[in-house]
Amino acid sequence: MTLRVYSVRADGTTTTVREQQEIEPVPEIPATLSYPPCTCPRCETAAAEHEGAR
Repeated sequence: MTLRVYSVRADGTTTTVREQQEIEPVPEIPATLSYPPCTCPRCETAAAEHEGAR
């Protein structure tokens, strides 16, 4: 996968913020317990399991 970060001005021109980089996808995305919490079903389940372990 290739990522490039850029900003777009009101007139439509772009400015590169970070050059293109090759990114290797991870096999599994870890559930997040960050704030504000993610509301996807996978993260909600992981957060509920984490809360139950306390």
